[in-house]
Amino acid sequence: MKPYLNRCVESILNQSYSNIELIMIDDGSTDGSSILCDEWAAKDNRIIVIHKENGGVSSARNAGLGKAKGEYLTFVDPDDFLAPDTYGSNMDYLLNHQEVDILQYPYCHYVNDNNISNYHKPSSVVFVGAKEIFRNWWSGSPLEYVIWNKIYKRCLWHDIHFNVDHISEDTCLVPKFVNRAKIVYISENGLYYYQRAREESYTFGEYTFEKHLDLFYAHAAIFNCFKLFPDMVTEKVTAFTRLYRRLISAKQSDINADIHTPLKIISEFSPSWREIMISHNTDKIWLLSAKIFGPSIFVKLFLSYLRLI
Repeated sequence: MKPYLNRCVESILNQSYSNIELIMIDDGSTDGSSILCDEWAAKDNRIIVIHKENGGVSSARNAGLGKAKGEYLTFVDPDDFLAPDTYGSNMDYLLNHQEVDILQYPYCHYVNDNNISNYHKPSSVVFVGAKEIFRNWWSGSPLEYVIWNKIYKRCLWHDIHFNVDHISEDTCLVPKFVNRAKIVYISENGLYYYQRAREESYTFGEYTFEKHLDLFYAHAAIFNCFKLFPDMVTEKVTAFTRLYRRLISAKQSDINADIHTPLKIISEFSPSWREIMISHNTDKIWLLSAKIFGPSIFVKLFLSYLRLI
């Protein structure tokens, strides 16, 4: 992380909004980042440094959550950085609309100054109430799963922590926040630069069986929230299809892996015949076939089909 750290810290400290507390987590670094953290803290009294044994990104974020004192909080990964007025324009909105619990702002994929792509900038909109927030979050659009392009009221995080050693730490937050956040605002202001093409990144490369299964359980937790919104039939059926396909991808990555427990979850969550038939824009033939054969046989048949094509 050391080659990126100065750029990241400078982008935060140089924000037009300066009333910040920057908590830097040294997660057992061995590349000299620890020294850089202390040097930054010596130069700016807004910085707090926490040195800890290596525990991964979720463990580091949990350490920061335990230290944060501000009314609002946000996250920045050390290899990423921010456009200069990201906090200024968005904090101005939040301070003038204190009923808003979460604000999401735009981001892009950054390789270098000549290679910036995939701008995610939905139109400004306000979502009010658990149902509307969940309706626009469960699919990851326009509300993104990612944690780092949002500003949160810190009170939302009471008793909430990231799952340590899980790739799905962002995705798992959706069911935790669905009954806490009352108003979410999507802002068109600011920009988060997400650094791409770094092979040591935890999410870089092919997904292993464990990573697929991790995401399966995260999406299962999201799917369980549909119990709160029984009239969201099409969304529920679509989410179930996504959950099922995640399990198939997991099994495809390791054909000998045990998926007994996930298959039980699939059986438990399976939509009714009626829900499948009245849903809109869903793959009814795929779902009806899965329901006729049952999860265990259908997964085997589908994997056989994939090997043939």
